Amino acid sequence: MKKTELAGIFALLVITAAIAACVQTQEPDYSGAVIKYKFYGGFVIQTHAIQELVVTQDNATLTITSSDGNITERFEKALTKEQFNAIVMVFIDNNFESFGDRYDEGQKYVTDVGFTDITFTANGKTKTVTTYNVNDYMPSGLIRIREKLQETVEFTRMLDESQMKELAEDWIREAPTYRYDGSGLEFVSYVQQESNPVRHVFTYNFTSSHAGYGNRSDQVTAQVITEHSIKIAIIDGNVVSAVIDEKWDEMDQFIIGSEISLSYRPKKCEKTTWQIWEENSGRIYIRMPTDEEIIKNYYASVYSIDVREVKKIQLDQITCDACDVCLETYRFELTANASDMHVLVDEGWARVE
Repeated sequence: MKKTELAGIFALLVITAAIAACVQTQEPDYSGAVIKYKFYGGFVIQTHAIQELVVTQDNATLTITSSDGNITERFEKALTKEQFNAIVMVFIDNNFESFGDRYDEGQKYVTDVGFTDITFTANGKTKTVTTYNVNDYMPSGLIRIREKLQETVEFTRMLDESQMKELAEDWIREAPTYRYDGSGLEFVSYVQQESNPVRHVFTYNFTSSHAGYGNRSDQVTAQVITEHSIKIAIIDGNVVSAVIDEKWDEMDQFIIGSEISLSYRPKKCEKTTWQIWEENSGRIYIRMPTDEEIIKNYYASVYSIDVREVKKIQLDQITCDACDVCLETYRFELTANASDMHVLVDEGWARVE
């Protein structure tokens, strides 16, 4: 065989080997992968019966559907290439294809927490794994995949700065003060406070055409141009605080630092929270404390709240003795700092206007 022929054969073998090496080391293309994370069942409110996260190369979309099939909430976030690849690689690194089709052993130990369907579609193949929502009874790799998907759910639900800004502005426009006579809403600043959970504070300026705060339609107010500043605090996508001019609580409509009156009328055959607290205290008295004394001690000890002017007022009313339905023939009244109102309202007290 001639040297030129040998050289040609050798060159062909080198090229063939190089091509084979390239083919062997070529990574699969996951750019078109689609991931679905659906959870349902268990004890959930009916408006959130089904929640499904869909992850594509560009977006993560979370859709929440009620039990009657209506979409109640929808969140969408753009994904960077790095974010998408990180989600995909959790499936690859933990060999998602190797898992079984169903893991529901947790039902033997924990009930009514619902199910999750995890679906990974790539390169013409689709794999779905159904799990019971208890990590303790699943393979560790599948737990890591679920944790990454849950992290993505939280990321998708989290509002970005522009979305929170829109939420804050919509809230201000619908709040009593601005809705009554406000105009010229102007963004001033945004601060992300280092807290847990993170607190996002937006400051705005606006103008009112009358003095005062809130809905003043039933008041006689001076018609005077008034400049205001309002701070809106947002946590986890919800407005949790709104303060105008550092003195008016726009959420609960009171002057900060002022006192308010509240009343509470118990039901027959029901024990109040302070009665239960007192019974479980183990204290022994020479003289049993009055209801008024128990109420003052309860809120001071449990919530560090100073309630004053506690009174038990007998009513000129007759009620039947049906348990859990009829109200007592008396009510309690007290005075507290307006800033402490939430605790009292949560326990059944009503603001006295």
